[in-house]
Amino acid sequence: MLPERITSLPIKLRPFTLDDAPRVQLLAGDFAVSETTALIPHPYCSGMAEEWIDTHQRERDRGSAYVYAVTRAEDGLLVGAIEARPVANEHENFGYWIGAPYWGRGFATSAARAVVAVTFSCLECDQMTASHLVRNPASGRVMEKCGMTLVQTVTREHRGKQEPFCIRGITRDAWERWSVFGSPIF
Repeated sequence: MLPERITSLPIKLRPFTLDDAPRVQLLAGDFAVSETTALIPHPYCSGMAEEWIDTHQRERDRGSAYVYAVTRAEDGLLVGAIEARPVANEHENFGYWIGAPYWGRGFATSAARAVVAVTFSCLECDQMTASHLVRNPASGRVMEKCGMTLVQTVTREHRGKQEPFCIRGITRDAWERWSVFGSPIF
């Protein structure tokens, strides 16, 4: 089981609460955010945030997914979300989104590094994978900053059309080598 709270400056990860729903609606409802992700629908209709948040505890209890609110460490402001899945599904082992006003500030990288580190530390998971749209190289850079390398490029449906996605991954052994000899993880 993964911890409920994780701090990796400049962010803190914590469980979502229903009080977060209006902020999720605002950030995830932005077309710029949904357009760069595989799973956020647009429009992001009223009630979707509450419905999504309501699934988190059941997934956590089953050990199938761990969803965290990405918040600024300095003031707790919700800026995005990250989810880790010990067993990869059709969207790999983890995914994340950050609200557009907070892009380029290191929040996604800090959250991704923290989630990869705790997943390898706490769960029986020997490889972490994530995907991004080819046309979203910023997300690819986040994954590269976690030591992830390109595994393959695939074509998937996205918004009613076929688009190329990059799948990146890192093994537990490679993470341990990378985090010791490569960039520091925190």
